[in-house]
Parts: sequence; structure tokens; C-alpha cells
Amino acid sequence: MTRSSISVVFAGSGGAGAMTAGAIFLQAAARSGYYGMMTQLFGAQVRGGEAAALVQLSIGPIEAQPDCYDLFVALDWGKIESFAPEIPLSEKSIVYHAKDGGAIAPSIAKTKARMIEIEMTDPQMTALERALRGKRVNIFAAGFVGTLVGLSEKSLKEALAASLGRKKADVVAGNEKALAAGIAAAKRQTENFLLAEANPGKRWLITGNQAIALGTLRGGVRFVACYPITPATDLVEWLSPVLQKLGGKLVLGEDELASINMVLGASFGGTPAMTVTSGPGLSLMIETIGLAVAAEVPAVLIDVMRGGPSTGIPSKMEQSDINLAVYGGHGDAPRIVIAPMSVADCICTGEWAVYIAEAHQTPVIVLSDQLLGQANEVIELTSKRPAAATRRTDGGDPKTFKRYAIGPDPVTPMPRPGTPGFGWVGDGLTHNEICVPVSSASVHAAQMKKRADKIARFEPGELWGECWGNGDTAIVAFGSSLAPAREAARRLTAAGRPVRVVGLRVISPAPIAQLKKALAGTKRVVVLEQNLGAQLYHYLLGLKALPADAESIARTGPLPFRPAEIAAHLGHDHVNSS
Repeated sequence: MTRSSISVVFAGSGGAGAMTAGAIFLQAAARSGYYGMMTQLFGAQVRGGEAAALVQLSIGPIEAQPDCYDLFVALDWGKIESFAPEIPLSEKSIVYHAKDGGAIAPSIAKTKARMIEIEMTDPQMTALERALRGKRVNIFAAGFVGTLVGLSEKSLKEALAASLGRKKADVVAGNEKALAAGIAAAKRQTENFLLAEANPGKRWLITGNQAIALGTLRGGVRFVACYPITPATDLVEWLSPVLQKLGGKLVLGEDELASINMVLGASFGGTPAMTVTSGPGLSLMIETIGLAVAAEVPAVLIDVMRGGPSTGIPSKMEQSDINLAVYGGHGDAPRIVIAPMSVADCICTGEWAVYIAEAHQTPVIVLSDQLLGQANEVIELTSKRPAAATRRTDGGDPKTFKRYAIGPDPVTPMPRPGTPGFGWVGDGLTHNEICVPVSSASVHAAQMKKRADKIARFEPGELWGECWGNGDTAIVAFGSSLAPAREAARRLTAAGRPVRVVGLRVISPAPIAQLKKALAGTKRVVVLEQNLGAQLYHYLLGLKALPADAESIARTGPLPFRPAEIAAHLGHDHVNSS
């Protein structure tokens, strides 16, 4: 018998190679024509902490993490207790662990999963080879599990070769030997985890962070300034060489304050510019975001959210920067906040962010998160792209040019600096129409209204979000919480209890009219989000964008929502929650 999907965990201490094992396994599956997704669990330590690669394979597209994992491969037991609650197992799960891996972790033993001990080291490897080159149990594990599920030896070897790159010959030989040992060991097993035949096609294997970077490059970003911060750093690592090939520049600032200020400088000079950060970095950028609002200078800020407050959990997900993104700053400083709805949607949303910023002369904050940003997924090639837009640079007649003119259109021309007859100053002080700082109450009010009108007139069109299903119960969610919500809705709908899901791509200004239309006819509305304060729920409720009796399901990270728990909650009687 074959199965349509399987979920596998490769776990071990930091440095044991769990992520590499998962990446090779996923890439081999992609080469074989399967859909797949890998998410990551790791601690803040560089080495010696916990690490796990959570991989799912399927004959069809994958969105949500499973309720329970089928296979668990322990490279060692390390600090597995640190993240065991994030890896649900059951009595139907099977755990493979090394003979010399030590005592089974208590949390894993409690799951009642079936334990199978295997030799993960090539028995022909000499003691000297082990001492000098390590056991390479992660490569063994990738070959072992890949063979168990039916991936070809060819695809596994190709995936390993791609992972090794230009390593030295002895390193390549040692890893190939470990892979072969894993493949041979799997052939001696009696368990059957074979996947049904794949349906090959042209697809991309891409992370959410890479997808956002790709989208912003499509949108025209050619200058990036940032300061490294988990879990956004790998976005910059992918972006940097590609940006340079396109003639762009990337600068690592000495801190987040310098980075966002450089972004404004580049944008003021006429180049679409961006910074990449996470919650702590966004906090430091708030004052300069106010300057961008006041001076009406475009800027794109990618916030890959993580656990907070303060340093929090740098390597784990949370959706708790909504209040900061929407309201952060002193005074009234309206800006646009959007959020990708999936790994594939990161491309479209990233590109759109650039067009919005340029066309509306405003900072645009993109709220991704660790789970979405670092998920590595096989996706279909998509042609979905937002309509291109550029900044307005034609100042008209130099004699009547006013950079901050008050008139019927709040988006006023911003000629490139150095254009003869069209000089202007990007000032954070209250200024009049010709950029002169003033303290007049009437001028202050007029410029405040100009900037507010600009944001209020932002029309997202069909990109405001999406609605799936037509049940009288609706889930409202954004970002990485959408996938489990949609899977829960599919299950309930299949069981005769139709549920609709409303996903928000635009957070601010809230698409109130579109949201109310999407919720028309519902009897129960539930807002699902990964933060303790129910930030999205209270934000939308305060704008009267939700029914007064709407419910909230909100909890802090890093435990992600599972489809089964969402379905179970919706199965309960309607109990209002705030």
C-alpha cells in the first residue's frame, strides 16, 4: 500500500546536522516530483542547543503543519525536551533512534510512539574516520528516510551533491558513503511508508524569506540597508548576491537606526529602498518611520516577526508586532501595513509593497513571521503579479511647484534631487507647502490631513485579501495562521459543517468594506492570531470592522496552531471571548 503524504522530523542537538538532513530529504522529494514543506525549530545558541527539521511530503500542495508527525528520527537526544511540545507524536508515530544515542528522552517516551533502534553509523568506518570526520548520522538519516518513503537513489544523490557544493573530495566521499549506508539500512526495514506516485511538474523550492526578497527585487528595490537579526538574516543572505547582479547595493549598518536612515537617504535620492528586520529592530526604527511619514519618503520595511517582548525567543515565531507596525511612533503617523498569506504569496506581497511605497510616498511595513519566512516549500510557478506603479516625479511648472501642495490629490510630485528648478527638503519638522518649517496650527493641521488622506485613499482592490468558502461561521486570520485555519475549515466543510476563511493581506488601513462584504451572512466570526493580547482582534473591533460578538482565539508563540485544535474549538457552542 502507498500513502498520499507523510510527515517526518529530524531532530538533534545544534550542530548535529538536523537541518541539513531535512533539506536534503526535501530537495530529493522535490526532484522526484513531490510537493513538500520544511519548517525549522532551533534555539538561539550557535551550537549545542536544540534543532529540528519538520518535513512534510505529499502528492498534492501542502500548506499547514500536521496535527501529528508520522516519523521521528533522533540524531541524538540532546536538548529535545526544550521543543518536544512543538513536535506532536502519538502511538501511531514511529521513532528511529541511534543505538549509541543514549537514553530516550522522557517527553518522547510519554507519547507512546513505537521506538526502533538502528545503527546510524557505517560499520566499516574506522575509529580514526569517526574521530576526524564525524559520524555523519544526518546524511545517513536523509538516505534512510528517503528510501523508506520511496525516493530514488538518484534523487537522493543529486540532493546531497547540491548540498555539498564544492567541498573537498574526501568530504564528498565520506558523505556519499554515509548516504549509501542509510539507503542500505532502509532496505533492511520491514515498515512501509511508500508514497504514491508523484506528479512531476515545473515548481519552485523556495523559502518565505527568499520569496519576499524576490518580490521586492521584481518591484524595483535596488538599495538595501539592514542590520543582521534572526529570523530575517537568511533573507539578506539570499538577497545580497542577487541584488548586486542587478546593479543594486546592500549595506550592513552598524545598527538598525543607521540602516533605516540610510534607506531614507537612498529613497530621497530616487532609488527604491528597503530594510529587513525583526521586532526588536523595528522598535528601534520607529522614530525614523515617523520622519518618512512626515517627509513623505517611500520606504519598504520587512519585519519577520519573532517571539517577544525584548529579545524574547529570536528563533521562534509569533505574530505580536501588529500594534507596533500600525501605531508605533509619536504623533499621528499613518502608514500602510500588509502581510503575505503564504510562502507563494510572499512573492506577490513583496513586489506590491514596493509599488505601494513608491506610488503613495509612504513607508510600507510587511509583516511576515519566523514560521512563514523560514518555511522551505515546493510551490507552483505563479504568474500572479500586482500592477506596477512608480513614484510621481513630474513637478510641472517650476514657478508653481510645491512639494507638499495642499490640493485635490494628496500625493504630490517628488522630483529627484538635482532636477533644475525643483529643489525640495524632506523635513521632519512641521512644514508648509514649499518645505519651510513653521509652527502654524492651520498649516500643521493641513499637512496632517494631507498625509492622512493619502493613506485613507489607498485602494488595494482585489489584493486586500481573500475569502474561501461560504459557511455561516468564519475565521479571520493573517500570515502563518491562515494555513491551519484553511485546513480546519476544509475538514469541517467535508464533515457537513461549512466554514469560511477570510485572510487579510492588508492590515492597515483596514479594508473595512471588503471585510464586511466577506463576512456577510455569517452568524459566528472568530479571529485567529498568534499573540497573547489579541492585537488584530482588538484593532478590527475598535474600527467596527467586526460584529460586536466576534470571538478571539489568541495565544502567544511559539506553539503553532494545529488544524485539529481549531476544528475542535469551532465545534463548541458559541461562547464570546475577548
